[in-house]
Amino acid sequence: MEDQFYLQDSRDHAYVGDGLSFWGFGGSGYVTDLAKAQVFTRDGACDHRDTDIPWPKAYVDARARVGVDCQNVTLSEALEQYPDAAVFYIQKPQCWNGNKLIWLCEDGVFTSDISKAVVVPRAHTVTWIGKLGQSGAVVWPKPYIDAHSRRLVERDDVNIREALRGTGIKLAKLKKPKMMMFNCDGCGRFISDAQRYQGDCRNCGSDNRP
Repeated sequence: MEDQFYLQDSRDHAYVGDGLSFWGFGGSGYVTDLAKAQVFTRDGACDHRDTDIPWPKAYVDARARVGVDCQNVTLSEALEQYPDAAVFYIQKPQCWNGNKLIWLCEDGVFTSDISKAVVVPRAHTVTWIGKLGQSGAVVWPKPYIDAHSRRLVERDDVNIREALRGTGIKLAKLKKPKMMMFNCDGCGRFISDAQRYQGDCRNCGSDNRP
């Protein structure tokens, strides 16, 4: 039975674009880079908040993609380190998925997964740039980008029901937060937070805006 798990923070703000965030080593916060994610035992992964989701490590690893964080690369550094590079990747400018750069594939579509990107010989870079038309392109030396890539997983790559099938793990049903209620200043009737701003009290006409 699977006994190695990643633990995802499933709260809305924890997603980086479409990328899932996982607990980092030693309580170091949340990371998208699987190489920096803490690996839990089954018991350890199930002993956390309801919003923390245990994913079997083998399932996630098999569906990981390879991304490049725009914060970790600079074109000037890349060209300085690899002035004579023989092969290149083609990046779509001014386009990201979270922090991940977007790359051109051989069939003309785009992806955040660098392992699916077209690899272009130096002599053919101008031709490939022309295929992007007026939007232009950024050309990166392949060895530089490969050295700065990382394994990660996006929400469309995985399915939690499929991942947990046969593990016996059942996720807790998240409780919907209770609606904030207030008393009308005029008549004391209950009104919602939204109703305070939408108009005067329907019962007594009092203005309940803060």
